[in-house]
Amino acid sequence: MDITVIFAIIISTIVTLGIVILVILLFFYHWRNQELLVNFSAFIRENLKLKDEINKLHVENNQLRERTNNKTK
Repeated sequence: MDITVIFAIIISTIVTLGIVILVILLFFYHWRNQELLVNFSAFIRENLKLKDEINKLHVENNQLRERTNNKTK
């Protein structure tokens, strides 16, 4: 057998294994990012709820401060 055929088989095998490994890594990172995005979305929703609650408390605090200032005058 000619040596170039052997080298061609070796190189094609290495390239094929490299492509297979890259595809596996791509699927793994896709799966991992999906899991992280679900948790991140829950985190964002919770932060928005807390922000709304803080804004509501801030408005109530301002109203109480205005009432207190009006009573002292």
